[in-house]
Amino acid sequence: MIKIISFALLIFIYSPEFLCSQTVEFNNPYEAVNFALQNSQIHMLQRQRSLQNMRVAKYGVQDFLPTFNFTISETDSIMLLAGDSRTKSFQATINQELFDGGKRKIAYDINRIGSIYAYHDYESSLMEYRSQVIDLYYQYIMQKQMVSLKEDLVSIAKNQLDIIQKEVEIGITLETDYLEYLISYIRLENDRDQAKRDLITLERRFKIFIDLDYEAQLIITDNYYREFTYFYFEPYINYIWTMIRNANVEIKKQYLSLEFARKQIDYSRRWYVPSLSVQGGVTFSGEAYPLTEPKYSLRLTIDFSNAGLLPVSLSNGYNFDRDHLQSVSNSASARVVPQPTYGIQRKQADISLLETNIQRIQTERDIHEAVHDLIISHDNTLRYIDMAERTIVVMERRLEFSRLEVEQGEKKHIDYLNELINMTQIKISLLEYQTQASSHERSLEILAGFPFGDLRNECSKQDL
Repeated sequence: MIKIISFALLIFIYSPEFLCSQTVEFNNPYEAVNFALQNSQIHMLQRQRSLQNMRVAKYGVQDFLPTFNFTISETDSIMLLAGDSRTKSFQATINQELFDGGKRKIAYDINRIGSIYAYHDYESSLMEYRSQVIDLYYQYIMQKQMVSLKEDLVSIAKNQLDIIQKEVEIGITLETDYLEYLISYIRLENDRDQAKRDLITLERRFKIFIDLDYEAQLIITDNYYREFTYFYFEPYINYIWTMIRNANVEIKKQYLSLEFARKQIDYSRRWYVPSLSVQGGVTFSGEAYPLTEPKYSLRLTIDFSNAGLLPVSLSNGYNFDRDHLQSVSNSASARVVPQPTYGIQRKQADISLLETNIQRIQTERDIHEAVHDLIISHDNTLRYIDMAERTIVVMERRLEFSRLEVEQGEKKHIDYLNELINMTQIKISLLEYQTQASSHERSLEILAGFPFGDLRNECSKQDL
């Protein structure tokens, strides 16, 4: 009986109706980010893949290790007028490249550093994802604030509409003034209703992005717009650029590509640098198992493969058994490889290297311009915020006088309503400016590879 009750309880808990009734509360955007990351399986898999790629690159030393070959053979010979013969052999060889002028070391370092940069790219994409979550978070609460402002505006306008209607009834106000005001009021109601519909759309989009159920109740208790703080980055523009240039993954990757291309060209033109390899082997042969009669071999090979026009290969081999040396072999081979485009290929390689360097410079310039534009735009937005806040203070004082003028009949209701509408638009612009400034600051932190909120702290240290 207890098992049946427990099973029924589990079914109820994990039923869609129960899951849809959950309530999620965020006090700040970082709680929303943590929630999104905990539910994002794709980012978990990307992190695991990046870590595994780093491990593969770190332990990818197979090019430095020897290779082993094993061969088993049986040969039956049938001859006329002679006895049949059967031989068996087992051969084991080991090959080890001793020296190649640093080619394998270069490739290993490039792969290892490239995997580290790839992990940094993952971290950068993760910060982009977090920034997108925060953007949607602020767009949602901004839209809620806009709905609240427009509801207040409609409420005040409705009170004034009721007053005008009574004034028309007693003959104080013309009906044409009432109709003009009513048209504006209808527009305000429609604007408010549209803002509510936009809020529903934003809430749904935000829930989808953080993998939250559509029917879940979302509660956000964030005072960001009321507690907005100013921090100008223009005084630190050179310092910020230096930090970004030293930390930016894209710039590092461009430097890595240039260094790799330069080393490849340098290596390919060192015709005098050989590759040195050694091969050792042991062979057991006989007519039946277990095999005896071991024989040993050792061969040293020097290969001038970089000499494109005339590659040369030299080798020296020894064969011996347990008792004495049996044979020594020396060989040399050379090939004449016609290369009518040799000079053109060298020129193409030089051009390619110059292109890589120009691309690196252009990438650095583009990022520098992006940083400069972000900082200027961020600080200009702060100035707009300051202007909007001061304007709101003045407009609120002016509205007090306008309200008194309306009550005394010195100003039309429609003029007072227009002032209220302008006031609401300024407040909405203030919300948009604050959201934009926060987005610019996060973009700078993504470029610098800083955790969100650390850029201000890092710049503040320069004032100490």
